[in-house]
Amino acid sequence: MLTASGQRSQLLYLETGKVISSFDYKNSEGNSLSDLKGSIQNSLGLGVRMSVLRSPWHISAGVSHKKYGASSSDEVLGNYSEWDVSYLDANVGVDYEFLKPSMSVIESNTFSFYLKGTIATDFLVNGKQRLNNQVFDLKGEEEFDRPVFFLKGGAGLIYYITRSYIAYVQYMYGRSFLFGNYDGQEQLRYLTHTVNIGFSVSLSYNRR
Repeated sequence: MLTASGQRSQLLYLETGKVISSFDYKNSEGNSLSDLKGSIQNSLGLGVRMSVLRSPWHISAGVSHKKYGASSSDEVLGNYSEWDVSYLDANVGVDYEFLKPSMSVIESNTFSFYLKGTIATDFLVNGKQRLNNQVFDLKGEEEFDRPVFFLKGGAGLIYYITRSYIAYVQYMYGRSFLFGNYDGQEQLRYLTHTVNIGFSVSLSYNRR
């Protein structure tokens, strides 16, 4: 039996999945590119999730590597552009777990689900733009090579394999936002849909 004093308090998690991303771009005159198409890229993350006073509330902190992309074509001029960017994402979040197993006894082979919100800052690792047959490095380009701030929200389903090992699937919607006055300047925002599968290991339990 697992007593309340042994209640899971810290979980180390590893997750991987797919990011469906799109660009919300406006030029210096405030006009949007209407023909931008999104892409599906990869995501890999690692972090820690901790319960708050043995309640259904949890806080988490993690880092992940994410890729975003978009493409655009002009049939009149015959131009084609494609963007591929990789970011290192640092995030903190809070979630509320519904149907959380009992404080006194945590059964294996049980399910619960949660709602989650996070804030994140992304830093460019590398990026390329392909314009027809030319390739341009996006490092140093202001629209891409500056911190990107995100608000994200979503939900997940948890499966307790044992008292110490947990699997989950998670969906998060994200939107980046800009600080400051960007009147008369180019503006780039990201919209993302991320689906991850993950595995967590308790740092508090004796392994069973």
